[in-house]
Amino acid sequence: MFTVNPIPPPDPNDERSIQLHKDRVLAAYSPLFDLMDQALRDSVPRATDFFRLLNGPVDLGVHAANTRYLARLFLASKDISADNEESMGFELDRVPNCGLCLRGPNYEIRILKTSSDGIPKAASEARSRFYSSNQMQFAFANGQPPDSQPEIALNLVVLWSMGPSYSYAGLEIGCPRGEQSDGRVDCYWITRWQAGEGVLAVRRPVPPSSEPDLDEIKPLAVPKVASS
Repeated sequence: MFTVNPIPPPDPNDERSIQLHKDRVLAAYSPLFDLMDQALRDSVPRATDFFRLLNGPVDLGVHAANTRYLARLFLASKDISADNEESMGFELDRVPNCGLCLRGPNYEIRILKTSSDGIPKAASEARSRFYSSNQMQFAFANGQPPDSQPEIALNLVVLWSMGPSYSYAGLEIGCPRGEQSDGRVDCYWITRWQAGEGVLAVRRPVPPSSEPDLDEIKPLAVPKVASS
């Protein structure tokens, strides 16, 4: 099982806190995100090949289900246990965007196929609670003394998408905050995962300089030494 130290939720009113939270999550979970990217990079074209073998048109619902199945097998081969989302005891409809769910001591990650709205809208109360639980964790962290705070469980979404000819188009990683009135999912942050770069894709924000005019300093040209 992949383990990582607890990462407290960000302050939703502090952009720097949100940026730092994103950097910490991407750095801590980079090995797992890389495995997910490899799993889907391997699985999406194989799911597409299934329809070529049958000489029939691609059915997106069947394609998503086959991709989910193949990705689960790939992750299992790497000793990563991924359960079908609808088999986790949640009351979820069997729709194409039902994905895989990975759970660890301090996190829950759902791998979903992106929808026209980005993160798929909640199809059940369970999915709705999942999208909102990070916000509740922040309320707990700020409203209780340290010795009475509950264990932090970070919820993340990993979205995969397809490009032309049903090719794999990469991953996005998001930290959901809650749902809007129209059902769309709001995030503290969401970013594209750079395949194969791991922690090198994470850049720490540079603190603002106390002397703004330093940005205007240009390096002096080094005079050439005349050759003899």
